[in-house]
Formats: sequence, C-alpha cells, structure tokens
Amino acid sequence: MNSRIDCAAIIGVGLIGGSFGMALRKRGLAGRVIGIGRNPERLQRGADLGAVDSWTTDLQAGVRDADLVYISTPVGMEVEFVRLIVPYAKPGCVITDAGSTKSEVCRGADALMREGVHFVGGHPMAGSEAAGVEAAKPDLFVNAAYVLTPTEKTDSEALALVHSLAEGIGSRIIVMDPESHDRCAAVISHLPHLIAAALVSLAKEQSSRDPQVFDLIAGSFRDMTRVAGSPPVIWRDICMTNVEAIREAAEVFQRLLDEGVKLVEAKDGKAFEDWFASAKALRDSLVRASDSEAPDGE
Repeated sequence: MNSRIDCAAIIGVGLIGGSFGMALRKRGLAGRVIGIGRNPERLQRGADLGAVDSWTTDLQAGVRDADLVYISTPVGMEVEFVRLIVPYAKPGCVITDAGSTKSEVCRGADALMREGVHFVGGHPMAGSEAAGVEAAKPDLFVNAAYVLTPTEKTDSEALALVHSLAEGIGSRIIVMDPESHDRCAAVISHLPHLIAAALVSLAKEQSSRDPQVFDLIAGSFRDMTRVAGSPPVIWRDICMTNVEAIREAAEVFQRLLDEGVKLVEAKDGKAFEDWFASAKALRDSLVRASDSEAPDGE
C-alpha cells in the first residue's frame, strides 16, 4: 500500500519520537509532522532540529487532522494518552506507539477504540541511553528491528499502514503477539538493565571495603553497565509494566549464574571452560549476524 500520509502527529518529541519525525520528513512519508507536548521550549527545539514541521501544546488540536498519531512517551502514560486522543481522532486515524512493553498497552488501547479509529502496537528496537530530541537522528531506525504486535482486534489496513511506514524509515519488521514480545524483551533488554544497575550498586558497596575499586574500572565494567545510564523514569515504567516476564527471566538467570558459580567453587576447570565456551560460541555467532544490521536498541 502507499505508505505516504498527509499528516502525522507525534506525542513526545524526544529521542524516538523526534527520530521518527525526522525519518518521515527526510523520506517524504508525511505531508506534515506535528509535535505535541507540554513544554514549548522543547517542542520548538524539535522544530529547529527538523523533527517536526509545527508544534502545539493542545492535544485536541494536534491530533484533529492526523492520519497517524505516534505516541512516544514513557510507557506508563500511553494508555491514558490513547483515552484522551480517541474522542478527537478523525475517521480512519491510526494510533500507534513506541513503547518497550506491549501487553498492557495493547490490551488497554484495544478497549478504548471506537468505530473508524484503530490502534497498532509497535516497538522500534532502536535507541541508546541518551535522551531528548538533541540525540534524535533521521537514520536511527535504519536496519533496526521494528516489532509490531497486532491482536485479534487489530484492523488489517491499519496494520498494513504502520508496517509500510516502518519499512519506509528503513526498519526490519518483526510481527509477534504482545505477550511473546514482552517475554523476549525481558530477556534481551529489561533484565539486562536491572543487572547493569545492580552491578553499579555492587561496586558502590564494594567501595566501602576497597575504596580503590572505582580506580580499577575498565572496558568490561563500562560495557556491562552502560545502560544503567538510561533515564530512570522510562525504565521505571517499562519494568512496572512487565513484572511477570522480568520475574521469570530473573529466576532463570539466577539459576544459570548459580551454575557458573558452583563450577568456580568446585574448581572444575574443564567444566567451567566448557560452560563459558558454550556461551562464547553463541555470543560470537550473534555478533557476526548483527554486525551489519541493527543499531543498539531497547
């Protein structure tokens, strides 16, 4: 289908929302892009950087003419924004989101739809620990995975539109149900953020006994804890909306970590080498497969 739309409205013109607007404008996928938010200075900054053509702090006015409304706020706010948008969305409007969890959002959004207005869950796996529209770039989504999470209530034409737009900005599309998405995201993104924060806290506790611990920090610690620098409010909402999947992933991770520790305690060098080599081989194959593909994403 033709992926070009006349008007897109973006709620939350930050890293992801701003990059989405830049990508639409760079590739001619939207006739105009409207930014919506609460802070005029930030919205104007988005306009200055080319993320939007115009902006407003009036949600009703901002979504009134939109063919597509893109919600890029902390995930805990998304369903409330859907509730506020639906009464003012024009017939045929498609609402989509960029949230890092999908089950709660899709369930809540589906329950709020009215005739002629459609919701499609989405999660672009692109980004970094940086925040704000200053970090946005039009090619952020190129070669990145973009997950779409249709439900039994998702309109097929609305799904096709979002699919086409996501492809148009350079993404690789993955379609899966919201629950599967959240289980996978817990393993490859959400739990790693918790682990990174815990490692930083571990180093802090160790510093009370060995003050020089921070003088020894090198690449491995920096790499393992980089994502602990992500915006706390965003990760609060992500984790609070994916509790069960994170708990299950953490239980399995703890079991696997215990396996490694037990091998160390037993001083079973051969078994530990095999345990570590198995992980290394899988890690190496994943790196080779992704080196030329996606940017880092959450």
